[in-house]
Order: sequence, then structure tokens, then C-alpha cells
Amino acid sequence: MLTVFLRAAILYALMVLVLRAMGKRQMAGLQPFELATTIVIADLISTPMGEVSTPLLHGVLPVAALFVMQGIMSVLCVKFDKVRSILSGRPCVLVSKGVINERELAKLCIGVTDLIEGIRAAGIINPAECGTAVMESNGTITAFPRSSCRPPTNAETGVDAGYEGLPMVLIMDGNVQRANLTQTGKDEAWLGGLLAEHGLEPTGVFFACVDTQGRMTIQPKNGGSFVARALDPGEVNW
Repeated sequence: MLTVFLRAAILYALMVLVLRAMGKRQMAGLQPFELATTIVIADLISTPMGEVSTPLLHGVLPVAALFVMQGIMSVLCVKFDKVRSILSGRPCVLVSKGVINERELAKLCIGVTDLIEGIRAAGIINPAECGTAVMESNGTITAFPRSSCRPPTNAETGVDAGYEGLPMVLIMDGNVQRANLTQTGKDEAWLGGLLAEHGLEPTGVFFACVDTQGRMTIQPKNGGSFVARALDPGEVNW
């Protein structure tokens, strides 16, 4: 029993390492050859994992070979457009200027229901408001509203919203994220002093982040949430 457990643990760890080395992706983002490689790896590992009589190398070596082949195909896809179009396919326009391309739907074996679901996933409730929809090479549908149906942008209204970057998470479940705190140019003494003004300590905060406008959103562990001024916008350096 111990042998079976150890073999399963080794092979599982190998599969996780190989899949991570192939690239961190969600299943929806896998290219066809990447999905095929993932399925084959799982099948190759299942036999030596469950059968003690099968040598462990019979699972390790084929997985290593697939990893090398997948790496070669990835490089070829990056270097050569023709290879990429063969292995990964090309994006296809399903809706153009608000008109559904029936030929592309039939070619890709996609029903109107599938198209509408993809449009809704993009935040467009009414299909008639969709100006353009594209089937990406990884199988996802990207949709964009008609220009007449989208809200005006700041540039169109002449509003200068200023720089807006990613917020820095400073505390998660009571643990100070030191790397992020260092990026803000502050230290734990500054953070502790800011929280003390509101009667809190870092260990009593479930979540805290500061945005590029200098506002810090703080959620204590006892519930609730509030926003406090942490930095002047001119102090933001990330």
C-alpha cells in the first residue's frame, strides 16, 4: 500500500510540474494541441499510478517526451505564422457591424445560442447591441458593443481621470504583504500607524489595499469595510 501511495504521489507531482512548466493557463485558454497534450499526459500517468507491476519510468519517460514536443510546438507557433494557424487556428469574425456571419457559424459548428451566450458573457445583454464578435483561437468568444450603445469614454467627454493602475494589496487575512508594501515606498511602521488611527492592528484586518489615487480600502475581520486616505496621489510611485 505504501508503494502505491508513493508512486501516486510522485507521478502526481510530476504531472503538476510538467503542466506548470507548459504555462499557467485556465482550461478555457488552452490551445487544441495543449489540451491534447494534457489529456495524453493524464492517461500515461494513470497506468503506472494504479499498477505496481508497471515500471515507474514507463510513465515518466513518455511524459518527458511529450513535454519536449509541446515545447517545440510552442516555439514553432511563436516563430512561424503558418504553423500557428495550423496548430492553433485563427480568430474568426462571427458578428461584423451588427450582422451575424452565418457562414462562419456553420463553418465552426456554432449555434446562435452559443453565440448569444458568448455575447452575454461579454456583458452585452441585448444581442442587437453587439457590433463585433470574434471567436478566438482558444475557443472563447470576444464581443464588443456598437459604438452607439456603449457609454462615452473620458476622452470623448473631455474628462481627465488621471492615472489608474493596479491597486496594491497590503494585507490579506491579517498577513502584511511586505513585497507590495515595499513597492509603495512605505514600511510596516507607516501601515501600523495608519491602522492605529482607526483602532486597528494588521492582524485584525482581513483585507486592505491602496489604489493609485491614494485611497485605502480596509475590511476588518469583525466585519464591515471603509475607505481611508492613505497617500496623496503625488506620492503614488507604482
